[in-house]
Amino acid sequence: MRILFITAVSFLILGILLLMARIWGLGQSFPVYEHAFFSGPAPIVIVKADTLEKVQETLKLKPDAVIWADVRISSDKVPFILPASRDREFIDMKLAEQKANPTAKIMAGGKLSEYPWEQINEFYKTTPALKEYYEQFPETRFVLNIIDNVHDVHSTVVSAIDDLKPNPRTLIQSDALIIMTSIKELKPEWVYGTSQPDIMRLLSFDSLWILPSTQFKGDVFIAPFKLMKRPAFNDEIITEMRRRNKRIFLGPIENEAQLAEASRYKAEGLITTNLPELLRLLNQGPAQ
Repeated sequence: MRILFITAVSFLILGILLLMARIWGLGQSFPVYEHAFFSGPAPIVIVKADTLEKVQETLKLKPDAVIWADVRISSDKVPFILPASRDREFIDMKLAEQKANPTAKIMAGGKLSEYPWEQINEFYKTTPALKEYYEQFPETRFVLNIIDNVHDVHSTVVSAIDDLKPNPRTLIQSDALIIMTSIKELKPEWVYGTSQPDIMRLLSFDSLWILPSTQFKGDVFIAPFKLMKRPAFNDEIITEMRRRNKRIFLGPIENEAQLAEASRYKAEGLITTNLPELLRLLNQGPAQ
């Protein structure tokens, strides 16, 4: 009986603490975050494009599209654009060269970030440096999804585009919270998205019924529909983001069901890898 009593009291105290945390969270107020990045028609269409040619094709179809760029860092600190899914091609090539020339120093490591930009650009011939995006498309907005969590990534990205008028047209996104935090210390005037730890924390706190007390410092809630084969968000998380006056960017949108879900949540941003298909789903034709 004594053990049962102690257990019951412990659960009661825990419940009171959780209730207090929830009430405290619900008592917080959040101002609306305004930024030039959000100007233009809604919803914002965000297109993943990893070459200059793809960006040109995208802007021809939709001149006000935002470009999602997967940012990588070479060993000599050159930011460039390439999806992580393509790394294997380069590493396999280096491994084959090393096997063919066992005495030569060819393999620098198993990550793309361990190789210089000259070698990377020689292999991926259409891969642009990050600054080329900003130079060639001076009116375009970009979501910079920074993948490589390497030393000095924050200063490397900032210095690459700092003289190319990035302030009104740059949103920083990354799976690594530390990357966004470190860049924000240098460039608080840019817009910041949602890391994977942010999403996991929101889901965890929601399961404990204390979602309102969860810390979230992003300016925009950005999420895929699935994370590790599980839903990356739910009605409660979207409602909480709305209470905090956060804009919602969802995707990549791959079918009508996902678009319907994004529409139900009134998402301000729609992410896609296939702009013509998304325009079809939206009943929008190409720009005239």
